Amino acid sequence: RTVVISPVGCAVFAYYYFDCFGISAPHGRAPAVGTGLVRANPDNLIISYQGDGDLGAIGFNQLIQAANRGENMAVFFVNNAIYGMTGGQMAPTTLPGQKTMTSPFGRSSANEGLPLKVSETVAALDSPVYVERTALSTVRNIMTARQAVRRALTYTIDKKGFSLVEFLSGCPVN
Repeated sequence: RTVVISPVGCAVFAYYYFDCFGISAPHGRAPAVGTGLVRANPDNLIISYQGDGDLGAIGFNQLIQAANRGENMAVFFVNNAIYGMTGGQMAPTTLPGQKTMTSPFGRSSANEGLPLKVSETVAALDSPVYVERTALSTVRNIMTARQAVRRALTYTIDKKGFSLVEFLSGCPVN
């Protein structure tokens, strides 16, 4: 009854790593696909695995609407602050001053704006039951991230509603 949705982008290979039913979704549309799945069969455990380009750019409205409705799903958001699969372009979450292929002098807040704060935006809504940001930089942080995954899945299994776990992650490009 577990379904992992992996949209186009860095998450598309999730089906290699999870032994459950998997669905590939168009870029940014995993929360919309998850909404359909959970409404068609409320007993499914719906998991969305998305990167920052997918979730923070083209799919941001899909995420916000699903979170605002309190859809019963767990969204796992890997934020590496860059479009790693396509050569290292600036992403919505790229930090000020961070150099990318499309911002070789670093992201400028004056020109490109400030990075999108996904977790803070979702946490500001009334409906989500669990929002947490973790880092994958040390063993201790990885253990904290593991607990966050467990907590989000427990809330989903217990049909409590929408959960988002953001993982701050490195991304080696090229």
